[in-house]
Amino acid sequence: MIPISLTLSGFLSYRDAVELDFTRFDLACIAGPNGAGKSSLLDAITWALFGQARKRDDSLINTAAGAAEVTFTFAYETNTYRIQRTLPRGKTTSLEFLILQEGEAGASSEQGTPGNGRWKPLTERTLRETQSRIESTLRMDYETFINAAFFLQGKADQFTQQRPGDRKRILSSILGLEVWETYRQRAAERRKEVEDEISAIDGRIQEIDAELAEEAARQQRLKELEEALAGLSGQRQAQEGVVESIRQIAARLEEQRKLVAALERGLEASSQTLQQLEGRQAQRQAEKDAYAGLLDRAEEIRASYQAWQAARGELERWEQVAAQFREQEKRRQGPLEEITAERARLSQERRAVLEEQSQLEQRLADLPELERKTQAASSALALAQQKLEQRARLEAELKESHARRAELEAETARLKNEMNELKERIDRLKETEGATCPLCGQPLSPDDRQRLIAELEAKGSEMGDRYRTNQRLLGEIRSRQEAIEAELTALAPAEQERVEHTRRLDLLATQVGLVKELRTRWEQERLPRLRQIETLLEGETFSPQARARLAEVDAELRAIGYDAAAHDLARQRVAENRSSENDFLALEKAQAALTQLARELGELDGQIQSARTVLERQTAEHNEALAALAAAQTQTPDLEAAERELYALQERENRLRMEVGAASQLVLVLDDRRKHRKSLAAERDEAARLAGQYKQLERAFGKDGVPALLIEQALPHIESKANEILDRLSAGNMSVHFITQAGFKDKRREELRETLDIQISDGAGPRDYEMFSGGEAFRANFAIRLALSEVLAQRAGARLQTLVIDEGFGSQDMLGRQRLIEAINLVRADFAKILVITHIDELKDAFPTRIEVDKTERGSSVRVA
Repeated sequence: MIPISLTLSGFLSYRDAVELDFTRFDLACIAGPNGAGKSSLLDAITWALFGQARKRDDSLINTAAGAAEVTFTFAYETNTYRIQRTLPRGKTTSLEFLILQEGEAGASSEQGTPGNGRWKPLTERTLRETQSRIESTLRMDYETFINAAFFLQGKADQFTQQRPGDRKRILSSILGLEVWETYRQRAAERRKEVEDEISAIDGRIQEIDAELAEEAARQQRLKELEEALAGLSGQRQAQEGVVESIRQIAARLEEQRKLVAALERGLEASSQTLQQLEGRQAQRQAEKDAYAGLLDRAEEIRASYQAWQAARGELERWEQVAAQFREQEKRRQGPLEEITAERARLSQERRAVLEEQSQLEQRLADLPELERKTQAASSALALAQQKLEQRARLEAELKESHARRAELEAETARLKNEMNELKERIDRLKETEGATCPLCGQPLSPDDRQRLIAELEAKGSEMGDRYRTNQRLLGEIRSRQEAIEAELTALAPAEQERVEHTRRLDLLATQVGLVKELRTRWEQERLPRLRQIETLLEGETFSPQARARLAEVDAELRAIGYDAAAHDLARQRVAENRSSENDFLALEKAQAALTQLARELGELDGQIQSARTVLERQTAEHNEALAALAAAQTQTPDLEAAERELYALQERENRLRMEVGAASQLVLVLDDRRKHRKSLAAERDEAARLAGQYKQLERAFGKDGVPALLIEQALPHIESKANEILDRLSAGNMSVHFITQAGFKDKRREELRETLDIQISDGAGPRDYEMFSGGEAFRANFAIRLALSEVLAQRAGARLQTLVIDEGFGSQDMLGRQRLIEAINLVRADFAKILVITHIDELKDAFPTRIEVDKTERGSSVRVA
């Protein structure tokens, strides 16, 4: 893996966005004071790749940011990848995984490096699945990654301190041997599949054996069913003859039913015809009787008709007079409508003015309350303004407090590191028995050693006092910050309150001004108008011209002499005698229709007599056919019962026939079962042989098989490379040896167990790892880890080409530091990128490129020099 670029914001000490371009260097030193954010750059890489850093929760987010976001672009096995991981405060992490597709058309907004192309998403449905895909692509997890190429702060002995079994697992992953575990799992899965097939075959063979044991019983059952089927077939044939005979009788009976139905329909039609003729006869006779009654009243009808004609003449005369009156009446409507409209307009205006008066009185009653609310709103606005001024003062104080707290925290962290280093120097001086200083290598007398220890202890005591003072000040600052934040939380609504009170005050002032304006307008305009309207309505003095025209029209109407009562009496007389006209017309019609009615009644008498004769004949024929049908029905056998019995015999025969077929099939299938059992036995033998082969492959692919052999082959190379580096670092005084097999604690067991122990030797011989000093232990760890990384880089298809050392020089003296730098330059050609993190100023010039990390008010910043 070769880093290309790293962009982070809101992550640990990095508040604003910072980008680091790795293409500008191959070997670089990341330098800066303690707490500046050097190790946070490496935390950003491991967090982007694996979601793990020194912390994994919201504490990763910068205190002044709402989210932590890291974007890491890197080259890996001929491909370029990009990972973007984001953690919003109080929410879940989001993760994007992309691959750069080189040279594809359509690349637009987001271009990759190098060349032109577009980013293709590899993100899965869930965060867990996407993380699994990243680790599958890299073919390593977090532990393997930091053990192979990362010397993280405080974790330089990460590989050495692992248990032997974990060391072997990590080494296996580094060497790419996890594929053999995949092979072992596939062999185990295939073995289980074959064993499942064997179990299935055994079950089928048992089923076949049980079936073959039933052969005699099946033969006997088939014979019994065939005999029963023969007897039932004879019964069914006899019943079919009985049913056919009954069906012929039923067919003749059905013909007789059809005849009775046809006679019944003819009888019903004749009856309806007779009823229709009798109805027409009764209707014509009623008409004849009515006409005869009119002829008897002929003189009376003619006299009434003449009186009606005279009344109509009188009515026509009054209609002419009324037409003249209505013509004059139309002229009267105009003035009346003008007078009515003016009265309605004045009444409506009076109601509107009275409504205005009522609304004004109500608003005047509310005026004192509005003025009181205006005064209260003014007071509330002044109080909100005071809160805003107090909030501004608190925010300024909080900002100054944060700056002071950051300074104290940085100084406290620096004091703690310096006190730890000072304690280590004091401990080493106290342990020294010779006359040589373990720090600088100069001659040192016992008095000088005691004096130096006393000076260092006094300096440490002074630092401790400053450290405790800073801790106390930090506690006071934190308490004050909490109090300020609580006050700011209480004052948070102040701005909203100011806006709300300002808006309410403006609204109340508008309402008070409107009420006063309405009162002035009423007194000057509306009250005089109300008095004028009431005077016009009470005196009926409005519309004088319309009233004059109305008086002229009324005089002309009186001159016409129209009598409405006489006109109404004439209408009444015409209406009362109107029926005489109908009687007169009916009399004329009766005189013409009596002769025709007498002739039609005679014809209807002949038709009715003929219809009665036909009805009597049809009734006799129907009764005779109905009696014959009843006699035939009493002698007919029950067809339904016979058919049910036949169907039951057929169903029993069909079931029995199916049972015979099934029994015959059960007998015939036994030969096939014997052949199938023979083939299953051969198939089982082949599967058992194959399962044995898969078991052998499973053992070969296991951790004690091929992977163990490959580790055995790689360890001499790793050991040789580690000793080569360690020899340079220790001037030939130290070496390392890997032990891959050891005996069991139980001495009775002769076989050896698989392990990966590390044995370190110096001039005094082999010693446990814990017996070496911090500087010596780091050299051994560095040599082993560097050997692992270099051996991996030299293997075909290497997956890690980056080496990172975080604060590895602090435990070394000047000579040890120089040897470490020489060792780094020794393997420089084997890695594409090497990053070294240090806070020691004199080491910065030893590297061609420096990445300066500084702490500012806006958080950490990065500069490549």
